Amino acid sequence: MSSSFLKSPVLKLPVLALILFAVAFGFAPARAASDPSRADTSVWAYRDAHPQGALPLIVQSERSADPAALVRAAGGTVRSDLGIIHAVAADVPADRLGDLTVARGVNWVSLDSGVSATDNSFDYSKFPSSVYPQEVHADKAWSNGNSGQGIGIAVLDTGVFASKDFGASRLTANVGKVGSSADGFGHGSHVAGLAAGNGANSNGKYVGVAPQANVINVKIGDDQGFATISDVINGLQFVLDNQVRYNIRVVNLSLKSDAAQSYTTDPLDAAVEFLTFRGILVVVAAGNLGSASDAVSYAPANDPFVLSVGALDDMGTADFKDDQVPSWSSRGTTQDGFAKPDVSVPGRHLISVLSPNSVLATAFPANVVGNDYFQLSGTSMAAGVASGAAALVINAHPDWTPGQVKLAFMQTASTISGPGNSRIALVDKTIALKAPPTDTTLNIKPNFLLLTAAGIADPQSVNWGSVSWGSISWGSISWGSISWGSVSWGSVSWGNVKD
Repeated sequence: MSSSFLKSPVLKLPVLALILFAVAFGFAPARAASDPSRADTSVWAYRDAHPQGALPLIVQSERSADPAALVRAAGGTVRSDLGIIHAVAADVPADRLGDLTVARGVNWVSLDSGVSATDNSFDYSKFPSSVYPQEVHADKAWSNGNSGQGIGIAVLDTGVFASKDFGASRLTANVGKVGSSADGFGHGSHVAGLAAGNGANSNGKYVGVAPQANVINVKIGDDQGFATISDVINGLQFVLDNQVRYNIRVVNLSLKSDAAQSYTTDPLDAAVEFLTFRGILVVVAAGNLGSASDAVSYAPANDPFVLSVGALDDMGTADFKDDQVPSWSSRGTTQDGFAKPDVSVPGRHLISVLSPNSVLATAFPANVVGNDYFQLSGTSMAAGVASGAAALVINAHPDWTPGQVKLAFMQTASTISGPGNSRIALVDKTIALKAPPTDTTLNIKPNFLLLTAAGIADPQSVNWGSVSWGSISWGSISWGSISWGSVSWGSVSWGNVKD
């Protein structure tokens, strides 16, 4: 996409926000000294760069407190409310940040930064192929009668065009969190087609990985490709509320935060973990930053509970042994020490559903294939392929937890030579496992915000090696009794990178 889609002013279209745990009141009449330990370093840097302005923040309080009251006490205004995180989205005067960080009950503050999608419209080929289902061995599952029937894949994106490739009934929900549910931009339709298109407009030539899975279209990006993180979280809340109704087992997030922060404190990571603990596998694009030092440091792909997906170039053949890792596919180690991505799948020069007259179709006419399809590259596309693969595995093993599905893919993946020793996820090998792997993610410390919301006392002091997470039933936690408060998550820009 053009660079205009990459850059949105943080103050005008804010994105990840300031997370601040704060108790009901407690601001001193005089200016209080700042407490740097309660805010991410990016907050102070942004304050220093905008000393006279209002800071776009997320303020999170303890369960017994009202985060909105805390914001107002600091002279700020609340922008929006979300149901998953106990927080408020707020604009707070720069000179009151110190007051906010020392307010009684404050736990953490994050900057409301930008997010971008992970596709690359400029990475174009005159000779694209459509062998990705065979690359991940989805065809072997099809031959055994498994095409993802009945599994719901929620695509949180710019909308999904009602193409014949989704049939008359498999687009089971169309929700517009930003305007209508139509895809005026063109990104979401492409991702959804890779996951679950049936190739009806091409006589089966351009078919997705799980061609009988259902698509839940949750539009969170507007027709210019912009969205707010609050829109993302509202979309995730819809998924949670309608999980049973639509049998949603997979969520696709082909986007990344523009602010690097530990998964233990990042609000977007908290949101995706919340869905994971409710039994929904969250599939996330790894990003398009290549081998940069911070390439895998951005939410939600830096989270150890999600399935983060890198991209491969299939080289036009159905044999993965000649695959290569594109220079732009993110790889490395997160700031918390986790190697990412978890697996890789084809993500370059992929053909999928076109949203007619969309921004992408108009801006990149050479990428249009026939009358109904479009070519794109990026880990956004790889995430779509992996979401379809996950639907096939879950259809074969409906009792597996998200952590077991993720680990099964990782344990059965085959190594591809090249940078990062990427490992390609293979559907047939994963399905063939006789027993689910032990879910070792239960030994990983969850996001601090979720722990606090769940009422776990002083989570920072817990010895995680001594905690038996397998004995804890997250479903038994009375999440409904938690006052999640409000939050504003800022802007999402569906950007691009050049190969």
